[in-house]
Amino acid sequence: LIPAIGGTILSAIFLPEYITVGASGGIFGLIGACLSDIIMNWKLLFNDFVTENGTKHRHAMVVVFLLFDIALNSVIGLTPYVDNFTHLGGMVIGLLCGLSTMERLSGDFFGMDESCISRTKHVIFRFLGLIVSIIGIIVAAIILLEGDGEKTPCPNCAWLSCVPFPPWETQTNKWWYCDDCGRV
Repeated sequence: LIPAIGGTILSAIFLPEYITVGASGGIFGLIGACLSDIIMNWKLLFNDFVTENGTKHRHAMVVVFLLFDIALNSVIGLTPYVDNFTHLGGMVIGLLCGLSTMERLSGDFFGMDESCISRTKHVIFRFLGLIVSIIGIIVAAIILLEGDGEKTPCPNCAWLSCVPFPPWETQTNKWWYCDDCGRV
C-alpha cells in the first residue's frame, strides 16, 4: 500500500495534468521488495555452502528475469496512458520499505557463522531504509502540496512517461501521440 501511495505522489508531482489509476505502483512496489530481498540475501543466494547442484544458476536467472521485467515494463511505460512515474515511485518506495522491514535470513540457519559486522550492517540497512523511505514520502508530499497542480517541476521529464513513436516520422505519420492537453 505504501509503495502505491509513493508512486501516485510521484506521478502527481511530475504529471499534474493527468489522472492515473491502477495497481501498477503497488505491483512495482512488490518488484522493489523482491529486489530488496535479493540485496539483503545476496551472499546466501550465491553461496557455495547454501546452493548446490546448479541452483546458483537458477538464482541468477531469477535476477535476470526480474531485471528484464523491469526493463520491459519501463519500455511499455513509454506508450500513451501508461505512467512510468507511478512505476518508478512504487519500485523505489517498495525497495526502501523492503530494506527496512524485510527480515534477512540468518546464516546461522544454514550452519554458517555470522559475524557481528554482518549483523550491524543488516541493522544499518534496515534503519536507513526506514528513514529514507519516510523522508522521501514526506518530501514528495510537501512538493506535491506546494505545487499549483498545473505545472510540473520538470517539464522535460514527461518524456520518461510517454514518447511519440516512431521518433523519425513526421508529426502526421506517428503511430501514437502523447496527450498534450496540458500544453495547448
